[in-house]
Amino acid sequence: MTYLILAAFLGGLVLVSYQSRRSGPTGGSEAENFLLGGRSIGTILLLLSMGATYFSTWTLLGALGSYFRSGVWFAGFTVWTIFHAIFIWLFGVRIWLAGKKYGFVTPAQMIEDYYSSRRLRLVVAIVGIFALVPVMLIQITGAAMALESLTNGALPYWAGVIIMSAFVSFIVLWAGFRGTAWSDALMGVLFAAVMIGSCIFVFSIAGGTNLFREASKVAPELLVNRGNPMQMLDLWLSIGFGAWVLPHMWQKFYSASSAEALGKVMLATPFWNSWMMAFIPLVIGIAAVIPGVVPGLTTQTSDTILPQLFAHHTPMLGALVVAGILAAAISTVNSQLLSSASLVAYDLIGVFHGKDPSPHRITVITRVVVVVLTACLLVLGLTSVGKGFLVPVAALGFGLGLQLVPSALGALHLRGITEQGAFWGMVIGTVAMVALKLYPDLVPLSPAIGGLAVNGLVTAILSAFTPKVSAQSYERYHGLYREYFSNEQSSHADLQVRRAQA
Repeated sequence: MTYLILAAFLGGLVLVSYQSRRSGPTGGSEAENFLLGGRSIGTILLLLSMGATYFSTWTLLGALGSYFRSGVWFAGFTVWTIFHAIFIWLFGVRIWLAGKKYGFVTPAQMIEDYYSSRRLRLVVAIVGIFALVPVMLIQITGAAMALESLTNGALPYWAGVIIMSAFVSFIVLWAGFRGTAWSDALMGVLFAAVMIGSCIFVFSIAGGTNLFREASKVAPELLVNRGNPMQMLDLWLSIGFGAWVLPHMWQKFYSASSAEALGKVMLATPFWNSWMMAFIPLVIGIAAVIPGVVPGLTTQTSDTILPQLFAHHTPMLGALVVAGILAAAISTVNSQLLSSASLVAYDLIGVFHGKDPSPHRITVITRVVVVVLTACLLVLGLTSVGKGFLVPVAALGFGLGLQLVPSALGALHLRGITEQGAFWGMVIGTVAMVALKLYPDLVPLSPAIGGLAVNGLVTAILSAFTPKVSAQSYERYHGLYREYFSNEQSSHADLQVRRAQA
């Protein structure tokens, strides 16, 4: 019955992807339709798709395990959802505007055009791909862990890795961006239902309103906020400030049908994301320390609290829960896989050929790269690296994402950042982050914070002594933003006057 429920879920996902594929946009180039949904994604679909991208195994598995191991301090990470909402307006609308005006498909195209730097485009693409790999990897491995845990090993971890890799690759190749967006929306709703249902179930078996009192009898230290200011700052910066600039999110901004759609998504994001990612994992993760809630749970297996919980109490419901976990994994990895493939097709192959391939060839290359990247994720998933705790692995990706921020800020807000500063800041900052990861005792900073600090310092120093971006390039971007927002304000003022007169 467990296998039948999971098969029905995957079958339903294929059906949704098929319908969205049939009703996809007909305007625009083949590559734009495949990679950006024809730039026609509306408010509701964009909100659900963007939210589902964040509702990953990081939330359904990794966050629960972190609460179980570390306690309530981890709840502070959800501040990032408010940051992210602000950044959608501060950065996302400008990315959408420039992408629509100049036809960009990848972040690196926009960065190259603004700075007139092919080498910077290459570095942005490489860092972007490597930033997405750890985040994609935990979706594959987390889903495989959940399947193995639910079936008590009848479906082993390696088989789960293979199944997830093959299915994700199939959905992306078959349906493209619009298909993944619709499947994301479906899976986001399923994810939310699973989270709420699981929370209610845990509440009922762990003492109800006395849940935290019961937990305090077993592990009172988990209910004390121990601070961890450096780790909290690391989470806020990496997930909040770095996540918006990751390639798959950047391309979601490109895909929006209008700035108004992005504005509405901004307003709804904190309500859709924060409480779902804070309160529910907190309740379940802390409840798991109470004897009898999750029998046999250990620190080593704490990233699989949900499947273990339902495998013990109600295996039939456990299949639905694992379907929700698969939904969280697939809804995150599919857009990231598509984005990574587009970076390779446009920014690596395109740079070495001296010009962008034709739209048809881009689509073909992207499909091939999807297969290759999926194979790489499969191999990594079967190694010891892939079996680590989910949150630390994902933190590598979000930390690398921070390295893209200074160069992006130059194109979006800060005129003073130069090509030399952006390029060498990113290169040296990335090297510093890797060094701090390999040698954590060098300085009392996390790899993400240390790498960003070095990046920002190098960018600021070099930008003060190297040639500025050309006035023509500055006007093409910052003049475009200024004109657009001025017109928007004028239109709003006119509307207010007409309403007052009426």
